[in-house]
Order: sequence, then C-alpha cells, then structure tokens
Amino acid sequence: MKPLNNDNPGCNPISSNCVIWQGPDIACINLCKGDTVSDVVYDVATELCKLQNILSLADGQYDISCFNLTTCLPGDFTELINLLIDRICNLEACTGCAPTCDGTFPVPPPVPADGCPDCEMTIAPCFEFVNGIGDTVTVLQLKDYVTAIGNKICNLIISNNLTDTAVAAVGARVGNLETQVTILENTQYIAPLITPVCVLPSVPTDMDLVLTALETQFCNLQYATGTPTELYLNIAKQCSGLGTSPKLAPGGGPMSAILGWNNTVDNLADSVGNLWITICDMRAAIQNIQANCCPSGCDGISLSLIASFDSVTQYLTIYVNGTIPSNFTQCNGNTTVKVTDSAGNSVTFTYDMIANLNFLGGYAISLASTILNTTLDLEVEVEPCLRDNSTGTTCESCLEYYVSNQAVCPNVTTSPLFDQITYNFTAPVGNYTYTIELWNALMTSIVSTQTVVSTGGLITGSFTGLTDGTTYNIRIKIVTTGCTGCSEVICNFVEVTTLAYPCLAITDLVVTASIPLP
Repeated sequence: MKPLNNDNPGCNPISSNCVIWQGPDIACINLCKGDTVSDVVYDVATELCKLQNILSLADGQYDISCFNLTTCLPGDFTELINLLIDRICNLEACTGCAPTCDGTFPVPPPVPADGCPDCEMTIAPCFEFVNGIGDTVTVLQLKDYVTAIGNKICNLIISNNLTDTAVAAVGARVGNLETQVTILENTQYIAPLITPVCVLPSVPTDMDLVLTALETQFCNLQYATGTPTELYLNIAKQCSGLGTSPKLAPGGGPMSAILGWNNTVDNLADSVGNLWITICDMRAAIQNIQANCCPSGCDGISLSLIASFDSVTQYLTIYVNGTIPSNFTQCNGNTTVKVTDSAGNSVTFTYDMIANLNFLGGYAISLASTILNTTLDLEVEVEPCLRDNSTGTTCESCLEYYVSNQAVCPNVTTSPLFDQITYNFTAPVGNYTYTIELWNALMTSIVSTQTVVSTGGLITGSFTGLTDGTTYNIRIKIVTTGCTGCSEVICNFVEVTTLAYPCLAITDLVVTASIPLP
C-alpha cells in the first residue's frame, strides 16, 4: 500500500499498516500484540472519544437540579467534580448551606444535640439486616439510611431496565408466534399416506380414506359377528359345570381332561374351542353306539372282513370282526375261507370263525405250499353260515376282501398323542391318489379319511379329535390319478394307540370357569 506522505519531502514513506505493535495485549481497548499501528491508533482514538463523551456536560448529561443552583453552574467536568467535592464537604459541616460563587460557605448554624442529620432513625423492615456479631440492626444514622435508600433505588432502576429488556424480548417472541400461527391457519392440511393391507388396495393412500374404509369394514364385521356385549352373552350360555361333566365317548374322565380344553372361557375363541371338543366327544359317543347296537335275529349279526399278506413269511392273516349273538353257532362247526389270485388259481381253508371273532391278532393261514401266485393280487372270501338252534333260523353271507401286491405300498410311520395321530410316508414317483383311512380297533368302521394327490415325495398328515388310550388302525388305498378303470391298491393296516391321560384325583377335577361380562 502506498503511504499518504509519499509525496511530501522530508517524510519517511512507510505505511502505518506496515508497522506492528510489539507491546503487550491491552484487553480494555481490545488491543493485541501484533496489531498494525493503524489498528492501535484507531482503538486509542475510539476510547478517547468515549471518554470525551462521558466527561462532556453538554445536553444535560448530568442532572444537578437537586443542588438548586441558579448561578455559578459548572462549565466543564473539572468544575463539576469540584462542586461535588465542595458539596460533600459542606454536608459534613452543615445542612442546607449553599456555597457562594467564590467558593466560601456561610457559618453553619449550631446543631442541636439530638437533631439531624447526626441522628438515628428506625428503618423500615425491608432494610433491616444482621451485623457481623449476629445482631439484627433496626436503627441507622440518617445519612446511612439515606445512602441505603439510594442504593436500593439504583438497584430497582437497574432491575426495571432488565425487566423492560426481557419484556421487549418476550414481545418479539410473541409476535413471531402470532406470525407462525397465521401461516399455519392459511396453510392447507395434507393427510399423510399409509399403505393398507386388507381394507383397500395395498397402495399408498390418504389416511382419511383408509380410516373411512376401516370404519365401514368394522361395522360390517360387527354386524356379522355381533357386538361384544352380544358375544359375551352367548359365551355365557355354555352348559353349567361342563368342564367337570363326564365325557360321553368311551374312555371315561371329565371334559376338562381332554387335551385343549379351556377351563377359563374369556373370549369367543375359548368358547368355540370348547364347543368343538364337545361336538367331537358327542360324535365319538354316537359312533360307539352305532358300532355296538344289538338288533335281534339275523339283523343282530354284523360282520366285516379285513386281510393282509406278508410276502416274507407267506402268511395270509384274516380279521373277521363284528357281533354274533351268543345263541348262534356255525352251521358246519367251522367257516370256509377261499383265496384266489388274480390269475384264477384258488385254494380253500376252514377255520373257527366264532373263536377268532374280534381277535386283534387275526387268524393266520400259510400260503407257502399252495398253487397260489402270491406275487399277484389276492381275493379273500369268507362265507359265514350261522344257525340259531333255538329258533332254527339260519343266516348266511359272503365277505370279500382284496389284498393288493404290497410292493407298491409305502412304509407308514405314526406318532400318537393323547387325542391325535400324526402319520407320514414317502410316496414313489408317479401320479397317484392316496386315501388314508383311520379305522377303529376292531376294524369294523372307519373313523376318518383323508385324500392326497401326489407325484412323489414325503406325505404327512394327522387325525385329530381322537380318544386317549385307544387303539386305531391306519390303512392306505392307492389308485392312479385320473384313471377310472384302474384297480385300487389296498395296503395293510398299521396299528397305533393314542397316549392315555394320567389318572387324576377328585380334587384335580374341580375347575372353576369364569366368563367376564361387558
């Protein structure tokens, strides 16, 4: 930078911006070591101007009207200071004395012994204080009291100034809030988007539209199922003491001992669960009645035939189950069994059907030394002939059963529980339809069936709602899918027994059910 005195002869042409202050930092004027001389001069000049403004008596900067001076007013700050010093000195000597223009004071009047300002005054409670020795000061000299009052007034003035500043700041903030409120009032509300799952198409939709659709769906659902009050009133219609009532199905025990029974019914799910368990119990009881009813005459005879063949031992086992009244005997003392293979070869046997009736092990017949081709399908015929000797009534029938080549039958694995049986087997590759049948212990009636269409692989399933501690038999029937003329392959029975519940003490059967009402 070119110095301003560059063209003046006799001057050293060095810019003040190139001269650095090497003295110490001076915090009161914000001067730091290393500042340029230009900054130093500016800061010093600024502080000088401030002092001049402070010391100036212009514009009534200092109010001395309390002195009641009409003449000899101070002309500068020095005269003001001298006036104050004279005034203080005068106050130390007398009260109400005004100095003359030549600086002398009149002779003060005598001060009474008990007069003021050299007197004590009782101060206001707010000025009382505790002195250094722990006494509460309630009396002060007048001048001390006046000084304390002056200090208090100054503090109030400062406090009021701070309050005014705070009020102004609060006012600004309130104005800003009012502006923001005005902006919000004039802004259009935009509902957020949410993605519904079932009440509307699963796309981002305004929340108010989703809420409207949700209310519609809820009203429809409540209309279909009933209100909560109606549901609770109908839940309460469960039979009193149903949990402790005995089961109708064989096996004994209370209803509460059935796996899955809800002793405490708190909602519709609990109630429906108990309802299904009760229905299954009733069905099992009815099936037992159907299987064991006892009509008279030939109508009192009910027989069924099942057979299985073991290709390893070459034994054919037949199972004749059912009911024969005690007054009936076999016509010839035994019963004929005819076995025919699918090539037309046949053999005939006789056995005691009544002695082997309902025998779980069945009656085994060896086919090893016969003309039958045991690699083919076998047809088994049992021709019962029974006579009532007391009435001379003769009853005849023919029971047939087909034993398919067991090579296509899968190995069935079972897993029993208290009220259900889970099964699984691996189906060979091919388009086959499998019918899985669950029979009772005597294999006289089917308890349940399931059908699976498969092209091969693992097949699993389960039969539920069964009676605990009861023997069942599972059998699989196989037919080529979609083939109306194909023969059905009937596989051997697999026996399985459900788990039995442990015995319960009478006290364990007392269950309290509670249903909360709305």
